[in-house]
Amino acid sequence: MEPAPDRTPGARHGGLARLRRSLVVRLGVLIIVFAAVPAVLYEQFRVADAERQALILTAIREKGTVISRALEPLLRRADSVPYFRLGEELTQFQTGSVNLKLLLRPANPPNSGFFYVASAPAVTTDALEIERRHLLDAGILGRLEGSCDGNLPLAMRVELPGGQTEILTSISPVRTSGGCWALVISSLLDELGDRSLGLPYWRSPEVQAAAAIYLALAAIVLLVFFDLWQSLVRFGRMARDIRRQQSRARFAERNDIPELQAVASEFDRMVDTLRESAASLRRAAEDTAHAYKTPIGVVRQAIEPLRKRLAPDDERGAQSIDAIENALERLDALVTTSRRLDRAAADLLDPPHDRIDFSSLLRARIENYQRALAQPSPSLVADIDDGVTVLGGAELLETVIENLIDNALSFTPGGRQVRIRLRRFRDMAVLTVDDDGPGVAPEKLGLIFERYYSDRRAAPPQRGSSAAGNFGVGLWIVRRNVEAMGGQVRASNRQGGGLRMEVDLRTA
Repeated sequence: MEPAPDRTPGARHGGLARLRRSLVVRLGVLIIVFAAVPAVLYEQFRVADAERQALILTAIREKGTVISRALEPLLRRADSVPYFRLGEELTQFQTGSVNLKLLLRPANPPNSGFFYVASAPAVTTDALEIERRHLLDAGILGRLEGSCDGNLPLAMRVELPGGQTEILTSISPVRTSGGCWALVISSLLDELGDRSLGLPYWRSPEVQAAAAIYLALAAIVLLVFFDLWQSLVRFGRMARDIRRQQSRARFAERNDIPELQAVASEFDRMVDTLRESAASLRRAAEDTAHAYKTPIGVVRQAIEPLRKRLAPDDERGAQSIDAIENALERLDALVTTSRRLDRAAADLLDPPHDRIDFSSLLRARIENYQRALAQPSPSLVADIDDGVTVLGGAELLETVIENLIDNALSFTPGGRQVRIRLRRFRDMAVLTVDDDGPGVAPEKLGLIFERYYSDRRAAPPQRGSSAAGNFGVGLWIVRRNVEAMGGQVRASNRQGGGLRMEVDLRTA
């Protein structure tokens, strides 16, 4: 049974602290900041620019309004004034920043459209035609033809020949007996010193330059962030490959960021230390087991002459020798368990990841058990798929198989069955061991893989298994070995009675 998740304030605070330190969260915050800052600043500057342009255009329009009112008497008597004299009259009102153009739609013939009469200063025919085309396309001249009334404020940019840009600021109509006159007020942007007038704010050169600089800065920051992130991911991938024995590369050799060189070197030293520690543990486990096995064997051999010298009626002596033999058996099992613990610790530090024929290994171990089991021990029934290959270590897998079978045999009554099945599901190998024992109390299922936990009151150990010297570490070693190979193990009670052990390992 898995423990309930910790909901204490301290746990929540720790989770929030880890969340704040997460690179993904920080990247998200960074992107939000990079997106929000220009949006806020742009809106503020856009409003300020719109107000600035409105002031400039209003000033120019007011000049046009004043000029149109001053020209109105002249236009009302324009029928008696030659058209060329109108250009001279316009020149009196033209200033350096304001250009004037006069259009006329004659009353007769009707519907003749507007044509240019005069301008100040003088402009080319091509420039006049371009300007008239813009006014027609915008529908402005069409509106004036129908009403010839109302001052029309504009902010229309016109690209003139020669690379100059003109902005039309207003049209002031004047109706006379001769037709509809229209005074067009405009300015050259070069003369105004502001080439952004009439443009959307985002199209102004200053904004585009600032946006380019900001985007370049954001791209550099994000690239640096992603480069650091990719380096950490690459370090993690290398660490996984090294753990799986798929690579003997050095962190320092793969690192391409100078600032992480010290970290990479420390990782290399840590890996070397772990491998050396694992090798030392394996040597120590073998040396210790050999050191203990020798005197145990000597004591066991020395008992035989003593047993032969006992008188047939010396019950006390026979009991003493039996006690010594039982103690030797337990001591021998303790040495074996100690060796397994040391090797399990070493395999966690430096786990092997070889290609192992799981099917063949499992069949061989089951055959060994079947030859050793004596009646009335439980029987082993195997159902194994062919060609199941996993990544791991042969000794790790053998220990897992032996401990699972030993555990199942120790709880299964004589004459019953222990069923062993190996299946391949996509990229997973699933080993299942079912026994016919009493099962495990549901509240204790989460404890059976803990170190030194044992509950063997339900059934005595069976002959032929190695569970006689049980110290509560068999299933703990199973879990350690399986996790060292990147797999997982779980236990559950079967509906028909008994316990089911399942081991999942990735196939090679």
